[in-house]
Amino acid sequence: MTTWNELLGVNAGESAEQIKQRYKRLSSRVHPDKGGSTGLMQLVSEAYQAVKSGKGEGSALGQSLGDASQSALRSQVARLQKELAALQQENRALKSRQANTQIPAHLTAKIAKLEFDNRQWREQYQKLERQHQSLESQHHALQREHDHRKKDLSQVNRELKEALTRVEKLETDLTRKATPVTLKPAKPGLSWRWVLASWIIVVVLMSPLGPWQQWLERVLGQEQNLAAQRVRIIAPEPSDSTPTSAQNATQPPSEPAPVMPAAPMIQLSPDANQWHINQYADTAQPYLALRSEEGSYVVANCMGEFYVYLNQGYQPLRVPPNLDYVAQRQHFHVYAIPYGQGASVDSWQLARKVQIFDDTFVSADLAPTLSAFEQSCRQVPGLAAVNL
Repeated sequence: MTTWNELLGVNAGESAEQIKQRYKRLSSRVHPDKGGSTGLMQLVSEAYQAVKSGKGEGSALGQSLGDASQSALRSQVARLQKELAALQQENRALKSRQANTQIPAHLTAKIAKLEFDNRQWREQYQKLERQHQSLESQHHALQREHDHRKKDLSQVNRELKEALTRVEKLETDLTRKATPVTLKPAKPGLSWRWVLASWIIVVVLMSPLGPWQQWLERVLGQEQNLAAQRVRIIAPEPSDSTPTSAQNATQPPSEPAPVMPAAPMIQLSPDANQWHINQYADTAQPYLALRSEEGSYVVANCMGEFYVYLNQGYQPLRVPPNLDYVAQRQHFHVYAIPYGQGASVDSWQLARKVQIFDDTFVSADLAPTLSAFEQSCRQVPGLAAVNL
């Protein structure tokens, strides 16, 4: 009895994939387009369906006895048996060839390891790809936030510039308003007043001086003897009884104290951040000075008044509230320091570093220089007191 497994050329324990491959080989051989017949193709298909459904051990002739005559069936079976033998021989040859071409064990292990590494690298790549996408989204968010902040900063900067321009314009207007203004000529309607005042002045000047002087002395309560006022002494000769008055007249008057100008001229010094004593070029009076690295000076006179000699080519628009502009002398703009930081010796002894405008004055030890400066001030003739 010929079974479906024998007809298809497979064993009972083979897998479905091997059965399918065997069916494909047989169908390619017995197909009518490849030189086979329709009956053989139908028989191979029935064998494949029977083996696939688990009926491979069943008889392949039991279902075809009633379909054709006995002689035709026998001749077909004989032909099929020959074909089956040839197919079985070819199947054995294919199996032996497959066994001979089997991959070695060490190569199989390498292939398995490479496949495992490939899976790991693929997983790592997918993980890195996800991280890259996350970082890319964060970068876009930060870029949008940066652009937004940059736009806000540009707006704030523009508003600050506009406000600064308005402030500078206001300061310029105030400076212009603070400058001296020339008097306008009188209006034509007020000319009669000037004419009347001129006539009064002329009348007063033409009138005798005596009555006006008497009236003024009576008003002030200083009326004196008229006879004594009319006496005129012309070149009196000195008498022997008055030697003291003559000697006093020949003695020269005492020299008055020198008048200090508003911004006396100072002498330049190459030493910065050191208190030094020098003399004004105008009055030869001593002064105490401290030079900054920028070439500006803080100057104190014997009366304890502090000034800033600012070494700048232009007068700054922004001035601290404790500074008063005095004048421009030499190449300096001179400011007085009436109060606040830097206006007294105590403030310079407490604060060793003072910022005035854009200049930094670093004060060293002031005590020894201050004592020498006080002695220099006491030697000035006509100076009433030293106020330090």
